[in-house]
Amino acid sequence: MFFLSFFGVVGFLTGNRNGALMAGVDETDRAILSALRENSRQPYVDLAKTVGVSERTIRTRVRRLEEDGVIRSYTIREKGIGLTALVRMKVGPGVEIGSLAGEFANWKGVESVFEISGEADLVAIVHVDDTSSLRELLDRMWLAAPAEIASTTTELVLEQY
Repeated sequence: MFFLSFFGVVGFLTGNRNGALMAGVDETDRAILSALRENSRQPYVDLAKTVGVSERTIRTRVRRLEEDGVIRSYTIREKGIGLTALVRMKVGPGVEIGSLAGEFANWKGVESVFEISGEADLVAIVHVDDTSSLRELLDRMWLAAPAEIASTTTELVLEQY
């Protein structure tokens, strides 16, 4: 469950020249969505500076994304754009769980990290662009703490209700 005050994001698909389905967002739209994930309450003028476009472009793009159904509601609901996963981590004996969680929590793509009970010690909720980005994030976790992480299990989010 996400506790962010952000317009929900859902997938919007259109056909391309070959009739194949593709996401109806371009790099500018993705940059806007990414910046909104980082700070959903920023004014359009600040968002424009972050993305590198005019404030008018931001207003037009956000309105279009809302009208097309890519942005809706006030909670994150993503479908077809990006990938959300749960990364469960078992840490080795004697590892300072809070320090490890704190490090990962500040990484781009990591929405939050929780210390949990059960077979795993930590669970990170991550949001990345695709499976390649997920693989890179997992590799980065393993490289950052090879002696601390005993094992990981990654679960892809198929639907959010």
